[in-house]
Amino acid sequence: MKAADDRGETQRAGMTIVGETLFSLFWKRFKRNRLALVGLALMILLYLVAILAPLIAPYDPTRIDLRGRLQPPSREHLLGTDQYGRDVLSRVIYGARISLSIGFVSVGIAVSVGTVLGSLAGYYGGALDNVIMRLADVVISFPVLFLILTVVSVVSPSIFNIMFVIGLTSWPGVSRLVRGEFLSLRQRDFTEAARALGLSDSRIIFRHILPNAVAPIIVAATLGVAAAILVESALSYLGIGVQPPTPSWGNMLYEGQAHLRRAWWYATFPGLAIFITVMSFNLIGDALRDALDPRLKT
Repeated sequence: MKAADDRGETQRAGMTIVGETLFSLFWKRFKRNRLALVGLALMILLYLVAILAPLIAPYDPTRIDLRGRLQPPSREHLLGTDQYGRDVLSRVIYGARISLSIGFVSVGIAVSVGTVLGSLAGYYGGALDNVIMRLADVVISFPVLFLILTVVSVVSPSIFNIMFVIGLTSWPGVSRLVRGEFLSLRQRDFTEAARALGLSDSRIIFRHILPNAVAPIIVAATLGVAAAILVESALSYLGIGVQPPTPSWGNMLYEGQAHLRRAWWYATFPGLAIFITVMSFNLIGDALRDALDPRLKT
């Protein structure tokens, strides 16, 4: 009995060491990329700003003061005011909530739909694989922005509709990625062993194969957030995204373009916010792709 207990403790200790080693290996690979660490710090800062917006915004983002319209950056208004006298800094801060929320939710929808469909196509193959992949080809064949423009023009351009539209038009890339991983993993020995034990298909898919395909999904999700923020900004810039007076970086750009020569700060600071956010997610996604690639040993 004592020997069995010793073996159990040794096995648990070994599992802990292996887990720590895998995480430490990932972190060593990730932190080699100094730009990725900068991107990670900026991403954390952006989410803190979005969460704490009511506490750190100096003014109500919808408060109108026509006497103070188009004022340049000053001590009272650090980033100036817009055409209605609203504080640009407060609107940029609250706009972070909109952009980051749309990016997060839309990517969550795209990853969920793409993972389920890609898993089914890659595991079962055959006619089901052909139907799902042809459906993905149909969605991909249309330019994403024009497809979203068409759908949004039919439904009302609310925040929730934009989230769902972006998510439901972004799943084909994730599904193809997951399908490719499943085509490889379903031939591995651990999958054959699970089948030999009589495990159900759902258990094999979600408990054995999918956890081994999660690394590329994480990378795709990270890069997808940046793409979703750009799409939302483009929709708001075209006037069919988030509707005023709700602050969004895209509609702030749209409103500021008419005053670009007179009030450069009006469109500059929302544009910088979009640039910094997209660059941060792209840097993190690129570093994750390198850190989670098992073929990179050095």
